Amino acid sequence: MSWATPAYAWLVLLGIPATLLLARAAVRRQRDMRQLTGGGGMPPARFAAARRWLSRLGLAASFLLIVAALCRPQWGQVTLREETQGVDIIIALDVSRSMLADDVAPTRLAAAKEAVAELLPKLQGDRIGLIAFAGSAFLVCPLTSDYGIFSAVLAEAGPDTLPLGGTALAGALIEAKRAFDDTATRGKLVILISDGEDHGGDLAAAADAVRSAGITVHAVAAGTPGGGLIPLPGGEFLKNRQGAIVKTRLQPEALAALAAATGGSRLDLTADRHALVKLHATVLSAAERSEASVTRQRLAERFQLPLALAVLLLAIEAFIGRRGAA
Repeated sequence: MSWATPAYAWLVLLGIPATLLLARAAVRRQRDMRQLTGGGGMPPARFAAARRWLSRLGLAASFLLIVAALCRPQWGQVTLREETQGVDIIIALDVSRSMLADDVAPTRLAAAKEAVAELLPKLQGDRIGLIAFAGSAFLVCPLTSDYGIFSAVLAEAGPDTLPLGGTALAGALIEAKRAFDDTATRGKLVILISDGEDHGGDLAAAADAVRSAGITVHAVAAGTPGGGLIPLPGGEFLKNRQGAIVKTRLQPEALAALAAATGGSRLDLTADRHALVKLHATVLSAAERSEASVTRQRLAERFQLPLALAVLLLAIEAFIGRRGAA
């Protein structure tokens, strides 16, 4: 069992002063009754003390149950089915070690993640997936409309996600085409974010394949022509076989050719950190959209149970109170 709004639990503390006030009121009521009757008091009604204690216990239990209902207990799963209109977007993120260069602050990879995270609130009914690629490519998050899950996967993506180093842009495109194989007529878009280094296969053939599948690729450059150093664990920097420190530079030619071959846009994170948000405003929001059925799983709300029990106890307490007054 989990609690959706546990912050309301602090209301339990209000029961302490409430109990003290009720006890004080009871003492004053008895004192006033003794004064009214000249000190002799009235003979106690049968079971009156028990009724008073049951009434107080019912009120206390009702209060605790109402607080529990406000905290919204949840357990079990419910399935929700929604009909949405949107496009399918695959983020192909370069996680090679060169993306750790700091010529785009704080690093190329961190800047790319921030840009993608800024895009998520703009999506309405769209599905989004994530491919991490370096020397190989892997679909780490299939297409989903659960942006929370996507964000969690995005945060974990990095150079350790894939064992094979280097950068293969063609491999990312092939994996994206495979990820779209099960989709129907929805708009199919790939946002590929990379520094443009390419040590893979035939990029032109891969671009032709995705274009034939109706997939548009928007290429986003992360890096600068001046380049930056590639940090290694321990505070050192990557060196080549001759022992010289390697400097990785942006190679925009492959990204520009890829965007042109698939009818997409070419953007630059260095020039504009909000490039993806602007891409959504100008291109993604106007892309061909189609209906799709989305199934969501969520925890079932159970606040009705403590609330119903609290109402029942209050009704019983009211009955006991009337009998006690009779």
